Amino acid sequence: MNTPCFKSRLAERMLRFLQFKRMQGYDYVEGCMNLARFDAFMANRPCPAPVLRREDLDAYCADLRDISVGTQAKLLSTVRQFSRYLRAFENESALLAERILPRRPSRIRFYPLSAEQVGGLMAATPTLRPQGGILPACVCFLIGLLYSTGLRLGEALALNIGDIDMKAATLFVRDGKLRKQRLVIMSDSTLEALDSWLKFRSAHAGSRANDPLLVGRRNQRLEPRQAQRAFTRLCAQCGLDGSPPARLHDLRHNYACGCFRRWREQDEDIDALLPVLANAMGHVDFRSTQHYMHIDADALQRAGAKLHAHINSTKG
Repeated sequence: MNTPCFKSRLAERMLRFLQFKRMQGYDYVEGCMNLARFDAFMANRPCPAPVLRREDLDAYCADLRDISVGTQAKLLSTVRQFSRYLRAFENESALLAERILPRRPSRIRFYPLSAEQVGGLMAATPTLRPQGGILPACVCFLIGLLYSTGLRLGEALALNIGDIDMKAATLFVRDGKLRKQRLVIMSDSTLEALDSWLKFRSAHAGSRANDPLLVGRRNQRLEPRQAQRAFTRLCAQCGLDGSPPARLHDLRHNYACGCFRRWREQDEDIDALLPVLANAMGHVDFRSTQHYMHIDADALQRAGAKLHAHINSTKG
């Protein structure tokens, strides 16, 4: 893992901060680059002591104003974490404030897909090239897997044969977001689809523990771009056009909304089940899962508006 050569008066503290974050289990690749940018800025400022001054932080914020708010937020988040770390050792070191940038409404990009539409996408996979090869069958299984488990695309593509437990009907996600590991439970239908896929796959790839579950070519792990390109073709073929267009990641969103819909129909306590869904989807904080409740509520409102419009049109 590469470590940049820091040059400012804060270089030693920055190196220790990186070591601290990596000891916590973070790879901190993006954070390391963000910190290197801040170090380059600080190297050109007069700094009499290895501490952060209020004027240094204000000047850095001003230096970032010409870039997008999203990029500013990422860069400042790293500096904010570093400022807290440094303050623990140097009482006179300044802290970067929490609220600097204007708040933007948090929205999840979402393309609603019905079970019938997902089935149509899977049914269209034999048209993918090479027809009769491993890719069409692999994409078909991938679509069903994401829709029925809520896995992230990267998590699904990283699965190996050794991560499957057919008896327990589980998949072991070894390296989820923020390196969080978890077991994902499969339904009976997903388990049956997995069994069929493994039988088809056996003619195209090895079955050792470290061999990839999803293969796009003979003995080669399916690549993200390869999978998304195939999914985009299938959406166009099935008439699923929209702005923004559907992505494989939308299958994960639809899985979450599907859980809320079933719980609502079964009169379950959704608030009590929210942490369960958060764990299944690999969210570190169950509050991240609440976004899907808002999506589900929006979908209900749109459906209600359509029904109301239909009733009004029939009255006329």
